[in-house]
Amino acid sequence: MANNFTTSVNILRDTERDLNYIPTPNAGQVVSQIVNDFKKGIRSFNIIGTYGTGKSSFLLALEQSIKGKKRYFEANFITNPKVDFVKIVGSYTSIVEQFSDIFEVNTNKNKHENILSEIFNRYHSLGKSNGILLLFLDEFGKFLEYASKHNPENELYFIQQLAEFCNNPKYNIVLITTVHQSFESYAYSLSSTQKQEWVKVKGRFREITFNEPVEQLLYLASEYVAENVAIQPTSSTIEQCLNLSVATKAFNFNKDFLNKIATKLYPLDMLAANTLTLSLQRYGQNERSLFTFLESTDHTGLTKFNQRENQFYNLSCVYDYLNFNFYSFLTSKYNPDFSAWSSIRSAIENVERTFDASINDYIKAVKTIGLLNIFSASGSIIDDRFLSNYLTIASGVSNGTTIIKNLETKNIIRFRSHSKRYILFEGTDLDIQTALIEAGNKISEVGDVTLLLSKYFQFSPVFAKLYSYEKGTPRFFEFKISEYPITKEIPKGENDGFVNLIFNSKIKVTDVLEASKTQKEAIIYCFFKNSTEIKNLLFEIEKIQKVIEENGDDKVAKRELENIVDAQIRLLNHYISDSIYTGSKDVKWFFKGEEKKISNKRDFNKLLSQVCSIIYDATPVFKNELVNKHRISSSIHTAKKNYFKALVNNWDEENLGFDESKFPPEKTIFLSLLKENGISPVRENRFEVVAIDKNSTFNRLWKVSEKFLENSKSEQKPISEFVEILNKRPFKLKQGLIDFWIPTFLFLKRDDFAIFNENVYIPQLSEENLELIIKYPNDYSIKTFDIEGVKLDIFNSYRTFLNQSTELKFDNNSFIETIKPFIVFYRQLPEYSKQTKRLSAAALKVRQAIAKSKDPEVTFFEAFPNALNFSLNTLQKDKSKLQGYAVNLQNAVR
Repeated sequence: MANNFTTSVNILRDTERDLNYIPTPNAGQVVSQIVNDFKKGIRSFNIIGTYGTGKSSFLLALEQSIKGKKRYFEANFITNPKVDFVKIVGSYTSIVEQFSDIFEVNTNKNKHENILSEIFNRYHSLGKSNGILLLFLDEFGKFLEYASKHNPENELYFIQQLAEFCNNPKYNIVLITTVHQSFESYAYSLSSTQKQEWVKVKGRFREITFNEPVEQLLYLASEYVAENVAIQPTSSTIEQCLNLSVATKAFNFNKDFLNKIATKLYPLDMLAANTLTLSLQRYGQNERSLFTFLESTDHTGLTKFNQRENQFYNLSCVYDYLNFNFYSFLTSKYNPDFSAWSSIRSAIENVERTFDASINDYIKAVKTIGLLNIFSASGSIIDDRFLSNYLTIASGVSNGTTIIKNLETKNIIRFRSHSKRYILFEGTDLDIQTALIEAGNKISEVGDVTLLLSKYFQFSPVFAKLYSYEKGTPRFFEFKISEYPITKEIPKGENDGFVNLIFNSKIKVTDVLEASKTQKEAIIYCFFKNSTEIKNLLFEIEKIQKVIEENGDDKVAKRELENIVDAQIRLLNHYISDSIYTGSKDVKWFFKGEEKKISNKRDFNKLLSQVCSIIYDATPVFKNELVNKHRISSSIHTAKKNYFKALVNNWDEENLGFDESKFPPEKTIFLSLLKENGISPVRENRFEVVAIDKNSTFNRLWKVSEKFLENSKSEQKPISEFVEILNKRPFKLKQGLIDFWIPTFLFLKRDDFAIFNENVYIPQLSEENLELIIKYPNDYSIKTFDIEGVKLDIFNSYRTFLNQSTELKFDNNSFIETIKPFIVFYRQLPEYSKQTKRLSAAALKVRQAIAKSKDPEVTFFEAFPNALNFSLNTLQKDKSKLQGYAVNLQNAVR
């Protein structure tokens, strides 16, 4: 056991320092997992561990092991590697700018791509065969905190690009980050949509938990104490204290392990050692806090322990150490246990005002109760028997039973019968137990369980990971609590399905099973058979809430009642949340008339993905996270405009005219949406439909889109109906994809229909039209041309009359070409006869009629003969003159 250590480790500052690292089994397991995953093709890792678990020291030890300087671990990524490290310590700043500085990327144009290029260049410089580049990002959470408050889309997108870049199995580039909490926890201030983006980016990393077991830290501490603290214990006293610690169930102890270290840990008693370790992890915020304590020389430390005042270094001693060394943090709003520590200080002050004799004994009891209520498990037993024995054995208090009784009499402590523990209490005149009994007579029994459950439970949407990975479409399920199986709800918007939690003791399993048989939507039913127990527990919570309502001015009673409510809600959580994923016999799962077995969260997530594959089987595979989501970012809105511009203006060019050497978002969208699916905007001749790859997963989407056009032959259809079709099963496309697909499809099929904006005919689709079509789908409608047989013959006779070629098919181009001669204003032809002016005026009326019509081709056939009727009657005998007028009209248009 090395005595030299530092209270914190910096992977940049301490690179050359002589590292005294103790490799633990947990750390070795983490290295093994990283190496094994690396060989499977995974390259990005996120190590999660609370404060004080040694993550920074671990990174330095891993670096020295890979370099061969010290073999703390067997980290054999590749044989005879040529290794390089890039080490970064996180700070509250932009990760993009930090990487720019490190890799000397000065330009703002394509900064992300340039940074990745520089990383690759550094890797490439190691050689082609055995090079490995490791990127260590310690304190990664500080970058995430900054990203959540400053341009989260850009910052997070770079993190995603970095992880995906490193995850390329062709290259040996390894990214290892360390954080204090889960990835999505840093997104607490963001919108729900942005939080979902964080969850998706989280999926690019393999998460590894690095919390050293408390037993491991206690073992290390016992080795240190045995070597450096020369205080001889009596074995009988240690055994007494150990048995007492185990019996209280305050911590999850392994009795055999404790027997091995109890003597070595002395003078620390087991409760004090465990509490100390947990508190230093929570408050210490550095890797070697426990060893800081062990070598502390202040009056509260282990080296100054006075055995005459205390049999053991007990819980009251731990309180003194923490209060002396972490006072500024413990009394600040950043302390997660601020109110609990305030209660301890308030109780100590109350003791000093109330008692004259044995004040130190009373204070020891208060400190012991206070710390155990902060750190012990919820099921622990902190009753008078335990407390009096602990105070006697560990704290040197001779009259523990009397101390406890007097504290309880003076309302400084109180025993909670429902949780079997003493708590610190500031005093109230309210008899809580009597008040709860009286409240039970004032409120009615719980009728609708679901109403109250919705009040106390707020389930977050769950993500169907496997389906989303395979299809590229993120699918989210919303929890819905009800008394009977829901049957009419349809998932809308960002929600793709429901997990229906059913609580009703009056219905049977078969009722839920039958409801699931006929359900066509993505709804999974979860029936709770123990509704009666849940109902009774809710009644207890309502009684407590009633007492709180009636005694709102009594702050002490209110706080105590709220604590009781919290305990009851935790029990309710056990009945519901804990039993959902554990295969409980009280919970039954159903989908499509079949019972499903759910033993853990993995089974549950598999079921979500299976449901999506069945209900949304027509959803195409579209792996473009920039587009395939409910709301696209502002940067993708810009890309959408550029994409529509290229589609309209460069549809006949290879790759829509995009530069082959560059990959802006709009080009990526074109490649993933059209090119990869064999959808070409170019027609080999004007009478053939647009080509689509027969093997493309977009085939069913293409067919239903064509069906919408087909249905528009009989009557004009608003674009909003098209949107509605794609918003429902079996497609339920994300709005981002719909915003691209509908304008793209309509442009590809632009010759097959006439399009109207508020009943005004639009001859040509422009990039602006494509933007507005999807922005205001209710204002735009289409009417597919339906001219065949006799109608087509009449149409071609008109074209012959105008010296135009006949057509085999009526489309938008031929329609516009035919009506052009009849939309010339009479003032454009002043040199011609009065009859020609009348003809032009009649043609103007035709144009106006067509522009206002909902059925353009029908209007044309009705209005065109009327407009020419006067000519045919008056000039029938002079066909050459009539021909001349037609030629004049045609020349004028040209």
